[in-house]
Amino acid sequence: MLAYNYRLLFGIGSLLFSVFTYGQNPVIPNLPVLPTPTTSQIPNYTIQPGTTSNKKNATPAQLYPSEEQSFQQRQNQNIMNEVEQQEKLRENAMNEAKADIQELISEINYDLPSHSNIEGTKEYVNVYEKMLRLDIESYSIKDVNFDIENAYFENKLDKAEFDKTIKQSADFILAKIKERNFDMNNNTAKNFMLFEFFTQPMQVKGFKEKHFPIKYDFEDYWGRNDWSKMFVTKLLKTNSGQCHSMPLLYLTLAEAIGAEAYLSLSPNHSYIKFQDEKGKWYNLELTNGMLTVSSFILNNGFITAEAIQNKIYMQNLTKQQMLSQFYTDLASGYLHKFGYDGFVDKVINKALELYPTSINANIVKANYNEARLKYVFKKLGINTQTQDGRNKILNYPKSIEILQQMHAQYKIVDDLGFQLMSADAYEKWLGSLKETKNKEESEKLAKQFKGTIIKLKN
Repeated sequence: MLAYNYRLLFGIGSLLFSVFTYGQNPVIPNLPVLPTPTTSQIPNYTIQPGTTSNKKNATPAQLYPSEEQSFQQRQNQNIMNEVEQQEKLRENAMNEAKADIQELISEINYDLPSHSNIEGTKEYVNVYEKMLRLDIESYSIKDVNFDIENAYFENKLDKAEFDKTIKQSADFILAKIKERNFDMNNNTAKNFMLFEFFTQPMQVKGFKEKHFPIKYDFEDYWGRNDWSKMFVTKLLKTNSGQCHSMPLLYLTLAEAIGAEAYLSLSPNHSYIKFQDEKGKWYNLELTNGMLTVSSFILNNGFITAEAIQNKIYMQNLTKQQMLSQFYTDLASGYLHKFGYDGFVDKVINKALELYPTSINANIVKANYNEARLKYVFKKLGINTQTQDGRNKILNYPKSIEILQQMHAQYKIVDDLGFQLMSADAYEKWLGSLKETKNKEESEKLAKQFKGTIIKLKN
């Protein structure tokens, strides 16, 4: 089951839109300023029009201010001095406020705290660095997936035992193909026997143990309480799994017996696709052992027209896209065990580099951005539920930048056509496979499936 928390802080964007518009400069409140004197308050010492100008007969009162005028002049000068002083005080206060804000901003760490000092994170770093050296077209699904699961268990899994189990299962399947007298080089025969291995009881001459069909594990199938429920190693121990581990085991065994098959995604789900020798494609639903038509998957109610257009669902993942999915699995295991930090961002960026429209990688990236924003707001003491708190965001340009990044990533996810599918809706859809119409369709496809298998001549 490919499930991720999407939009951990529901509504935070709408709260902030009321105080923030992209590209708009923040508005600084006006501080009170003393009024500037008008010209009517300042005495005019020039000769007025219509008066007689005679220096010889001019009285001192005409050339120099009277006592009353001198007092008014001094009063006006005092006002001007006070205005100037207030302006200086205001300017100093603004500069001090800016200095305080800048000092506070410089002390804030806008990145999530690293978990690198916690025991067990080193194993994830080692796997990531190992994955960077992989050849995109020739890496082993079995080995990469084991390394990712082993990192979660801090290298306590037994690789030799795992390899032995996979080889025994592959030998069992190949022996059954031979026992049925199918062409060992026929891709349809190999996929048919793989499908039966998952869905039917099976016994082969020369093998002591009988194989039983793999069951669907309905308990915590999203791995919310125990992420190892997603693992192939868990499936092999219990002979039960879900829609993440079952397809991965199928591809691991297909790799081991030389069969060609592909992983494909639908909302909260993954399944197997393969093509027979006549060019017909089959959808193998391992969770309940049925074959489905594409229209059934398409009509589950959560695949939008945009999702189809952007090819995020129902496509055969290439080796490169599959490797991107493994990077997403690595990041998901890490964040479930330790939480979000810069390592998650680094790993998921690599996943997006390989597969930019990966819906799962883009959702993890969106969740990382939101976790980071939540952390920053907490450090700044910003309460987005209050107007004062929302106004406070404007003092921190870096927090606005992170907010923009979060909204931009949400837009990417939305534009890709993602639509959230609840657990109840998923279970209802999965259960609908057992309806009479779909069971009949599955049986019809199974006959076609088996009919394309080439048998060897006796």
